[in-house]
Amino acid sequence: MTPYIGITGFTTPAEVAAVLASLPDAPERLLMCGVLLSNALLSGESSDAPNRCPPTEAIAGIFSDDPRCVNLVHYRPQPGANLADALARASAIGGPNCHGVQINATRGVPWLDPAALVEYRERSQPQRIVLQAGREAMASVDGDPARLAERCAEYVGIVTDVLVDASEGLGLPLDAARSAEYLDGIADVAAELGLVVAGGLHADNIEKLLTPLLPRWAGVSIDAEGRLRDADDVLDVGAAVAYLGAARRLLQRDNQRNRESTSGDGSEF
Repeated sequence: MTPYIGITGFTTPAEVAAVLASLPDAPERLLMCGVLLSNALLSGESSDAPNRCPPTEAIAGIFSDDPRCVNLVHYRPQPGANLADALARASAIGGPNCHGVQINATRGVPWLDPAALVEYRERSQPQRIVLQAGREAMASVDGDPARLAERCAEYVGIVTDVLVDASEGLGLPLDAARSAEYLDGIADVAAELGLVVAGGLHADNIEKLLTPLLPRWAGVSIDAEGRLRDADDVLDVGAAVAYLGAARRLLQRDNQRNRESTSGDGSEF
């Protein structure tokens, strides 16, 4: 899958436009525009986190038709709910520019029913399904990378990507060494899956947190949410733009070093 640099928590089209304005016409990576959908909103109730979760009727308008974007509704299924129905509704709410969903970890349910995801995929035909392997998923296998990888392999051909994320939007810093163990395990048994990492990323720490994954995992997608918000829990567009720029510079620099190393004499192909 095409790797992306993700920003989660957009609530207006103006925020998306402001971030896109900082990208060139043909960026090296897509911008993943993540919009959060809560169960309260999906049930027709008022948002329990209005600064992060926009009204359902606003979500389709937030997603741009810009080809530089991959647009995902981020949804945490409610225990006991009909998963296929809920995800299909989430996709429909995302509108015509929605490319799919990121399924965030359900509390108390570390692994989702693959059959329900197959049903959702057949009904909604999403281009991208990102499955979060969060804290409970890691705990369910006692933190064993090989066992986590085996569980992720059950979703090959069903989801497109797996997000290795112990932070789950709380801003906890990425543990690169531990993440690398999980990524290696998944790649060994489920190479078809796209891989994503997250964990407290922002402009000032991305080089420190992400560099240990390079160059081995230079193709991994990344996502940020919690550390891109202000004191009122509103997306800080300036912080989002700065993070995006820092991520692009880091990855471009690493790609340049790889090309020079491969060429042998420091010249580019």
